[in-house]
Amino acid sequence: MGADAVPGGRAPGQRGGNVTDDLRDTLWRLERALAAADPAGVEGGLEGLIADGFLEFGASGRTWDKASMLRTLAGATPMPPVDLEDFVVEALADDVALVTYRLGPPRPSNRSSVWIRRDGRWQVRFHQGTLQAE
Repeated sequence: MGADAVPGGRAPGQRGGNVTDDLRDTLWRLERALAAADPAGVEGGLEGLIADGFLEFGASGRTWDKASMLRTLAGATPMPPVDLEDFVVEALADDVALVTYRLGPPRPSNRSSVWIRRDGRWQVRFHQGTLQAE
């Protein structure tokens, strides 16, 4: 997906050094797949995107680890594509990236993920969702 293909006509943002269009596009596609529980186009399925040691502080207040996230993904029904607003990628190291964005309705929230590249494949290591104030 090219940067111009981002919904709303906005290109994903960039902070930090060494963030290529390819990296932004890849992490955009992987975040959307996880947010919609849709494995279409994800090599190895969604389960392969969850890193060992994964931790999530959900917008619901629940804490998730890799095992609980894999159980949830296994039983999830894919949803329509979601809109990731103000999508920004920041390189923290050669194989580590911070992604931040806002997720729209039905539960608007601020989101952040730390992605790591292991064996040439990007995996999410940490994710946090925080409900937006009304």
